[in-house]
Amino acid sequence: MPRLPEANPTILTPEQVASLAAQCEVPDRVLVLLMAYGGLRIGEALALRRRSIDLDASRLVVSEAVAQVPGGSVIDTPKNHRRRELAVPRFLVDELRIYLSVVGDRPDAFLFPGRQDHSRQRQQSYHGFRRRFVQAARAAGLPDVTPHDLRATHATWVADSHGILAAARRLGHSNASVTTRHYARPVDERDGQVAEQLNLDHAKLTKTTDPVRAHKGHGRSKRAVEDR
Repeated sequence: MPRLPEANPTILTPEQVASLAAQCEVPDRVLVLLMAYGGLRIGEALALRRRSIDLDASRLVVSEAVAQVPGGSVIDTPKNHRRRELAVPRFLVDELRIYLSVVGDRPDAFLFPGRQDHSRQRQQSYHGFRRRFVQAARAAGLPDVTPHDLRATHATWVADSHGILAAARRLGHSNASVTTRHYARPVDERDGQVAEQLNLDHAKLTKTTDPVRAHKGHGRSKRAVEDR
């Protein structure tokens, strides 16, 4: 059977993520920020517990994920069955510090339980979150954005600033080709910015180099090449 074409994810700007998060109630806002700035799969985010967050170390541990099975959902290992740790941006640590004061100190408590589960013993369903997410995205003027786009957004941000290997590690991919094929996308206008930076680098070089000596040096290099 021929492979069906994959839809390209929508890559958000930090401003768009902030607008989306602002349309969410507190639990969903924290969840949106964790996916955008941590690159978590939605199943990994919904499975987070109090013990998953180390505020003092500004780190997040991903060791579980919600898996959908016939008849409901279960807690399983992440998709690649590997535990990973992620450094969390300081602003998000501050958000989590406030939010965790409501969660409490019980290690097994879910960060994002079902809306009626005050004991925090069961994670919320994906469908409930997705329904609220769609409403928030529309209110933010982003009607086509999906929760999974936040993971692709994170991959693109990290790949653009720190390289594809760093993005693959944060997303939990053992093979960076998976990151480039399914998640990271070129940032609009980045190619033009690269060309401009190369132009600036060249301009700095010509300002600090004696044109006459550079020309003579070029001549010597050319003859040396011809001699070889």
